[in-house]
Amino acid sequence: MSVVRAIVILIALAQMAVGGRFILEGLRVPGFYLLAMGVVVMAATLFERWRYGATASHAPASWQRTDERFEDPESGRTMTVYFDPVSGERRYVSEESGSERSGGGSGGHP
Repeated sequence: MSVVRAIVILIALAQMAVGGRFILEGLRVPGFYLLAMGVVVMAATLFERWRYGATASHAPASWQRTDERFEDPESGRTMTVYFDPVSGERRYVSEESGSERSGGGSGGHP
């Protein structure tokens, strides 16, 4: 989990906790607002991770193919690692079917 994602989740949890406390104290409108915003932020953060995990069938042309290969434990397919020199992002492309898995950051496996 990235640091930014963890911070966003903590903020969402804090919003929900403060909203719940406001509701218990009788401040219903701001309480429900904070509670709802916390739920929306939490759901969006978790949905984004699920929805945008795999996006394309190949790495963009500007990306560099590396010598790294590994077997994906979930699918059993051999994955090739591509690297974007501008952002440092790595993408994992299946050699068998050309499907791609995106990994954030500059290291590690998906």
